[in-house]
Amino acid sequence: MLSVLMATARPGQSRPEPRDVLDLVKGAAAIRTRWALGPESAARWRDAMRVVAAIGPLALLAYQIQLGIRAELLLVGILIVFLAWTNRRRPTAALAWIWAILFSAGMIAAAMLSTGAHGWGSLEMTMAIGGIVGSFVLVAAVLTKVTQPQRGMSLVGRGRILAWSGAALTVAVVTRQLDEALWEAGVPPALLPLGLIAVICGVAAQSPVGRRSVVALSPITLAMLPQLTTVGSWGVVLLGLGSAGFLVAVLRSGSLAQRAIDG
Repeated sequence: MLSVLMATARPGQSRPEPRDVLDLVKGAAAIRTRWALGPESAARWRDAMRVVAAIGPLALLAYQIQLGIRAELLLVGILIVFLAWTNRRRPTAALAWIWAILFSAGMIAAAMLSTGAHGWGSLEMTMAIGGIVGSFVLVAAVLTKVTQPQRGMSLVGRGRILAWSGAALTVAVVTRQLDEALWEAGVPPALLPLGLIAVICGVAAQSPVGRRSVVALSPITLAMLPQLTTVGSWGVVLLGLGSAGFLVAVLRSGSLAQRAIDG
Protein backbone atom coordinates (compact mmCIF):
# COMPACT_ATOMS: atom_id res chain seq x y z
CA MET A 1 0.00 0.00 0.00
CA LEU A 2 2.87 2.34 0.75
CA SER A 3 4.28 1.73 -2.72
CA VAL A 4 0.96 2.81 -4.24
CA LEU A 5 1.00 6.04 -2.24
CA MET A 6 4.60 6.74 -3.24
CA ALA A 7 4.11 5.93 -6.94
CA THR A 8 3.59 9.61 -7.79
CA ALA A 9 6.11 10.96 -5.29
CA ARG A 10 8.45 13.76 -6.29
CA PRO A 11 12.22 13.16 -6.36
CA GLY A 12 13.55 13.18 -2.82
CA GLN A 13 10.10 12.76 -1.24
CA SER A 14 10.20 10.14 1.54
CA ARG A 15 6.61 10.32 2.80
CA PRO A 16 3.23 10.27 1.06
CA GLU A 17 1.19 13.45 0.86
CA PRO A 18 -1.35 13.86 3.69
CA ARG A 19 -4.08 14.35 1.09
CA ASP A 20 -3.27 11.00 -0.54
CA VAL A 21 -3.28 9.27 2.84
CA LEU A 22 -6.65 10.83 3.67
CA ASP A 23 -8.11 9.74 0.32
CA LEU A 24 -6.87 6.20 0.91
CA VAL A 25 -8.38 6.07 4.41
CA LYS A 26 -11.69 7.49 3.17
CA GLY A 27 -11.83 4.96 0.35
CA ALA A 28 -11.09 2.07 2.70
CA ALA A 29 -13.74 3.29 5.16
CA ALA A 30 -16.31 3.59 2.36
CA ILE A 31 -15.59 0.04 1.19
CA ARG A 32 -15.87 -1.36 4.71
CA THR A 33 -19.11 0.55 5.32
CA ARG A 34 -20.66 -0.76 2.11
CA TRP A 35 -19.56 -4.27 3.01
CA ALA A 36 -21.00 -4.01 6.53
CA LEU A 37 -24.24 -2.19 5.74
CA GLY A 38 -24.89 -2.82 2.05
CA PRO A 39 -27.66 -4.98 0.56
CA GLU A 40 -25.33 -7.99 0.29
CA SER A 41 -24.97 -7.89 4.09
CA ALA A 42 -28.71 -8.07 4.82
CA ALA A 43 -28.75 -11.85 5.27
CA ARG A 44 -25.91 -11.66 7.79
CA TRP A 45 -27.72 -8.95 9.77
CA ARG A 46 -30.86 -11.10 9.84
CA ASP A 47 -28.83 -13.98 11.24
CA ALA A 48 -27.23 -11.61 13.75
CA MET A 49 -30.66 -10.55 14.99
CA ARG A 50 -31.57 -14.23 15.35
CA VAL A 51 -28.49 -14.62 17.51
CA VAL A 52 -29.69 -11.65 19.59
CA ALA A 53 -33.09 -13.33 19.95
CA ALA A 54 -31.38 -16.50 21.21
CA ILE A 55 -28.71 -14.89 23.41
CA GLY A 56 -30.38 -11.66 24.59
CA PRO A 57 -32.78 -13.27 27.10
CA LEU A 58 -29.90 -15.31 28.53
CA ALA A 59 -27.82 -12.16 29.06
CA LEU A 60 -30.68 -10.42 30.85
CA LEU A 61 -31.31 -13.53 32.93
CA ALA A 62 -27.67 -13.51 34.08
CA TYR A 63 -28.05 -9.83 34.97
CA GLN A 64 -31.13 -10.56 37.07
CA ILE A 65 -29.33 -13.36 38.91
CA GLN A 66 -26.51 -10.95 39.74
CA LEU A 67 -29.06 -8.52 41.20
CA GLY A 68 -30.78 -11.21 43.26
CA ILE A 69 -34.17 -10.75 41.61
CA ARG A 70 -37.17 -12.74 42.90
CA ALA A 71 -37.52 -16.32 41.70
CA GLU A 72 -40.82 -15.57 39.93
CA LEU A 73 -39.17 -13.18 37.48
CA LEU A 74 -36.28 -15.56 36.96
CA LEU A 75 -38.72 -18.33 36.06
CA VAL A 76 -40.36 -16.03 33.51
CA GLY A 77 -36.94 -15.41 31.96
CA ILE A 78 -36.17 -19.13 31.81
CA LEU A 79 -39.53 -19.78 30.15
CA ILE A 80 -38.81 -17.05 27.57
CA VAL A 81 -35.47 -18.67 26.72
CA PHE A 82 -37.17 -22.05 26.28
CA LEU A 83 -39.94 -20.64 24.07
CA ALA A 84 -37.47 -18.67 21.94
CA TRP A 85 -35.28 -21.71 21.40
CA THR A 86 -38.30 -23.70 20.23
CA ASN A 87 -39.43 -21.01 17.73
CA ARG A 88 -42.70 -20.20 19.55
CA ARG A 89 -42.73 -16.61 18.48
CA ARG A 90 -46.05 -15.21 19.74
CA PRO A 91 -45.97 -16.55 23.31
CA THR A 92 -42.28 -15.62 23.50
CA ALA A 93 -42.97 -12.04 22.47
CA ALA A 94 -45.95 -11.69 24.83
CA LEU A 95 -43.99 -13.00 27.81
CA ALA A 96 -40.97 -10.86 26.90
CA TRP A 97 -43.05 -7.68 27.06
CA ILE A 98 -44.60 -8.73 30.38
CA TRP A 99 -41.09 -9.52 31.65
CA ALA A 100 -39.83 -6.11 30.55
CA ILE A 101 -42.74 -4.23 32.16
CA LEU A 102 -42.54 -6.08 35.49
CA PHE A 103 -38.77 -5.78 35.75
CA SER A 104 -38.77 -2.10 34.74
CA ALA A 105 -41.48 -1.24 37.26
CA GLY A 106 -39.58 -3.08 39.98
CA MET A 107 -36.29 -1.36 39.14
CA ILE A 108 -37.83 2.10 39.14
CA ALA A 109 -39.69 1.47 42.42
CA ALA A 110 -36.54 0.10 44.07
CA ALA A 111 -34.51 3.07 42.89
CA MET A 112 -37.05 5.54 44.25
CA LEU A 113 -37.20 3.77 47.62
CA SER A 114 -33.43 3.46 48.00
CA THR A 115 -32.44 6.97 46.92
CA GLY A 116 -35.53 8.96 47.85
CA ALA A 117 -36.70 12.03 46.05
CA HIS A 118 -33.29 13.70 46.37
CA GLY A 119 -31.28 10.99 44.60
CA TRP A 120 -33.93 10.01 42.09
CA GLY A 121 -33.47 11.76 38.76
CA SER A 122 -29.69 12.17 38.96
CA LEU A 123 -27.78 11.67 35.72
CA GLU A 124 -26.07 8.50 36.90
CA MET A 125 -29.31 6.94 38.13
CA THR A 126 -31.19 7.92 34.97
CA MET A 127 -28.51 6.41 32.74
CA ALA A 128 -28.40 3.18 34.74
CA ILE A 129 -32.19 2.68 34.86
CA GLY A 130 -32.74 3.87 31.30
CA GLY A 131 -30.04 1.59 29.95
CA ILE A 132 -31.28 -1.62 31.51
CA VAL A 133 -34.97 -0.84 30.86
CA GLY A 134 -34.04 -0.11 27.25
CA SER A 135 -32.26 -3.46 27.07
CA PHE A 136 -35.38 -5.36 28.14
CA VAL A 137 -37.45 -3.40 25.63
CA LEU A 138 -34.87 -4.09 22.90
CA VAL A 139 -34.93 -7.84 23.55
CA ALA A 140 -38.74 -7.85 23.62
CA ALA A 141 -38.85 -5.98 20.31
CA VAL A 142 -36.37 -8.38 18.71
CA LEU A 143 -38.35 -11.40 19.92
CA THR A 144 -41.49 -9.79 18.49
CA LYS A 145 -40.05 -9.18 15.02
CA VAL A 146 -37.43 -11.87 14.45
CA THR A 147 -38.48 -15.23 13.05
CA GLN A 148 -36.70 -18.51 13.75
CA PRO A 149 -34.56 -17.54 16.76
CA GLN A 150 -33.71 -21.23 16.93
CA ARG A 151 -31.44 -20.62 13.92
CA GLY A 152 -29.51 -18.13 16.04
CA MET A 153 -28.89 -20.88 18.55
CA SER A 154 -27.71 -23.17 15.75
CA LEU A 155 -25.34 -20.50 14.42
CA VAL A 156 -23.69 -20.12 17.81
CA GLY A 157 -23.84 -23.82 18.68
CA ARG A 158 -25.70 -25.40 21.58
CA GLY A 159 -22.54 -26.59 23.29
CA ARG A 160 -20.97 -23.16 23.07
CA ILE A 161 -24.12 -21.49 24.41
CA LEU A 162 -24.24 -23.87 27.36
CA ALA A 163 -20.54 -23.34 28.10
CA TRP A 164 -20.74 -19.54 27.98
CA SER A 165 -24.02 -19.58 29.95
CA GLY A 166 -22.32 -21.59 32.68
CA ALA A 167 -19.42 -19.16 32.72
CA ALA A 168 -21.79 -16.17 32.87
CA LEU A 169 -23.79 -17.75 35.70
CA THR A 170 -20.59 -18.41 37.65
CA VAL A 171 -19.36 -14.85 37.17
CA ALA A 172 -22.76 -13.43 38.17
CA VAL A 173 -22.89 -15.47 41.38
CA VAL A 174 -19.25 -14.79 42.30
CA THR A 175 -19.62 -11.06 41.63
CA ARG A 176 -22.74 -10.90 43.81
CA GLN A 177 -21.18 -12.86 46.68
CA LEU A 178 -17.82 -11.06 46.65
CA ASP A 179 -19.00 -7.54 45.83
CA GLU A 180 -17.84 -5.91 49.07
CA ALA A 181 -14.62 -7.93 49.23
CA LEU A 182 -13.70 -6.92 45.69
CA TRP A 183 -14.28 -3.23 46.45
CA GLU A 184 -12.16 -3.49 49.59
CA ALA A 185 -9.38 -5.10 47.54
CA GLY A 186 -9.53 -2.21 45.07
CA VAL A 187 -10.94 -4.37 42.27
CA PRO A 188 -14.14 -3.04 40.64
CA PRO A 189 -16.68 -5.91 40.57
CA ALA A 190 -17.51 -4.93 36.99
CA LEU A 191 -14.07 -6.17 35.96
CA LEU A 192 -15.15 -9.84 36.15
CA PRO A 193 -18.18 -9.66 33.83
CA LEU A 194 -16.36 -7.19 31.60
CA GLY A 195 -13.50 -9.64 31.19
CA LEU A 196 -15.92 -12.42 30.27
CA ILE A 197 -17.67 -10.14 27.77
CA ALA A 198 -14.30 -9.27 26.22
CA VAL A 199 -13.48 -12.95 25.74
CA ILE A 200 -16.90 -13.69 24.22
CA CYS A 201 -16.59 -10.71 21.85
CA GLY A 202 -13.16 -11.87 20.78
CA VAL A 203 -14.43 -15.35 19.98
CA ALA A 204 -17.54 -14.03 18.20
CA ALA A 205 -15.47 -11.64 16.06
CA GLN A 206 -14.09 -14.56 14.05
CA SER A 207 -17.15 -14.58 11.77
CA PRO A 208 -19.10 -11.84 9.93
CA VAL A 209 -22.35 -12.82 11.68
CA GLY A 210 -20.53 -12.88 15.02
CA ARG A 211 -19.19 -9.36 14.55
CA ARG A 212 -22.65 -8.07 13.69
CA SER A 213 -24.09 -9.89 16.70
CA VAL A 214 -21.56 -8.15 18.95
CA VAL A 215 -22.66 -4.77 17.55
CA ALA A 216 -26.35 -5.61 17.99
CA LEU A 217 -25.83 -6.84 21.57
CA SER A 218 -23.56 -3.95 22.61
CA PRO A 219 -26.39 -1.77 24.06
CA ILE A 220 -27.38 -4.68 26.30
CA THR A 221 -23.86 -5.46 27.49
CA LEU A 222 -23.14 -1.80 28.25
CA ALA A 223 -26.43 -1.40 30.13
CA MET A 224 -25.61 -4.45 32.27
CA LEU A 225 -22.58 -2.56 33.62
CA PRO A 226 -24.03 0.88 34.51
CA GLN A 227 -21.13 1.73 36.82
CA LEU A 228 -18.91 1.98 33.75
CA THR A 229 -20.71 5.19 32.77
CA THR A 230 -19.19 7.03 35.72
CA VAL A 231 -16.03 9.06 35.26
CA GLY A 232 -13.99 7.02 37.72
CA SER A 233 -14.50 3.77 35.86
CA TRP A 234 -13.17 4.75 32.45
CA GLY A 235 -9.98 2.85 33.21
CA VAL A 236 -12.02 -0.34 33.50
CA VAL A 237 -13.76 0.47 30.22
CA LEU A 238 -10.47 1.01 28.42
CA LEU A 239 -9.06 -2.18 29.91
CA GLY A 240 -12.06 -4.17 28.72
CA LEU A 241 -11.98 -2.64 25.24
CA GLY A 242 -8.26 -3.24 25.03
CA SER A 243 -8.72 -6.87 26.05
CA ALA A 244 -11.44 -7.35 23.46
CA GLY A 245 -9.32 -5.70 20.79
CA PHE A 246 -6.32 -7.85 21.67
CA LEU A 247 -8.37 -11.04 21.51
CA VAL A 248 -9.91 -10.03 18.20
CA ALA A 249 -6.47 -9.32 16.73
CA VAL A 250 -5.02 -12.62 17.99
CA LEU A 251 -7.93 -14.72 16.81
CA ARG A 252 -8.11 -12.97 13.45
CA SER A 253 -4.38 -13.32 12.84
CA GLY A 254 -4.54 -16.98 13.81
CA SER A 255 -7.39 -17.55 11.38
CA LEU A 256 -5.52 -15.79 8.57
CA ALA A 257 -2.37 -17.74 9.31
CA GLN A 258 -4.27 -21.02 9.18
CA ARG A 259 -5.75 -20.06 5.83
CA ALA A 260 -2.30 -19.27 4.49
CA ILE A 261 -1.02 -22.66 5.67
CA ASP A 262 -3.98 -24.48 4.16
CA GLY A 263 -3.43 -22.63 0.90
